[in-house]
Amino acid sequence: MAAAKKLSQDDIIERLEELPTLPAIVYELSKVINDPMSSTSDVEKIMANDQSLTTKVLKLVNSAYYAIPGGVSSLDRAIAYAGYDTVHQLVLSASILKALDVKGGPSTFDINEFWKHSLGVAVAAETIAKFVRHPTPQDLFTCGLVHDMGKVAMFTMSPETVEEISALAAAEGISYQEAETKLEIPNHKTVGYLLAQKWTLPSQFMACIKYHHQQDPSLRGGLASEMNQVVDIIYLANLLTHALKYGNSGHSKVIGVPKDVMQRLTIDPQTGFKKLVHEIKAGLDGAGGFLRILSGE
Repeated sequence: MAAAKKLSQDDIIERLEELPTLPAIVYELSKVINDPMSSTSDVEKIMANDQSLTTKVLKLVNSAYYAIPGGVSSLDRAIAYAGYDTVHQLVLSASILKALDVKGGPSTFDINEFWKHSLGVAVAAETIAKFVRHPTPQDLFTCGLVHDMGKVAMFTMSPETVEEISALAAAEGISYQEAETKLEIPNHKTVGYLLAQKWTLPSQFMACIKYHHQQDPSLRGGLASEMNQVVDIIYLANLLTHALKYGNSGHSKVIGVPKDVMQRLTIDPQTGFKKLVHEIKAGLDGAGGFLRILSGE
């Protein structure tokens, strides 16, 4: 395979401008949900402007992942069972996947396996967040889903570059990030962070995208302790999803779970860890059809 033309950061910034923006409904919904005076009817009024998205959210809430007894047939019931924030996160997740919709043909980078890995990290992150009693575990689901979006953004701009990175990672048994460094290509964390800025995503999303490979909190740009916990959760979720071989994000290298991350998340390395992995596996088992709905298949 011929070497791909190297893209500079300026090239990437220019090409990112060509990617679609997120729909206005995402920002309108965020404003309403963050307003303590808002009601279910306010959310329904906004969602009424996009019936296809409303239908998708209802399908997601009725999926095996949420396992709502008897299911729900209306948005107000979906909100009652799943909550405002979950509905918001589902809208955001579906909108991001639609904006980054690329079709993968024969390639060293399998886009379907990539999104499967991303969903695995989302499920693992939400499970870990519940396990450590994070106040909004549903937010961690979306953080996990988008943590690697720099890879798919790069794939939309230069598929040959992503294929070259993945091929090198496979040939040398190294991580995707190590392959990026060897090829002197702007890394996926930077690309994802730049796209998150373009889309004005929440700060915790930006932190997870930028630092999900950084184990040391002192090297995360001075994040507050609450934000460091979010990044730790995504860091651990990513490692465990790789270890469980759920999907593939462009490499197959697996590394062990660092003790300091477990300590910071107050997860007992023996009994607690085993229980957590069992819960993550159960969550992944229930997420089978989730990605097909989310991606609109």
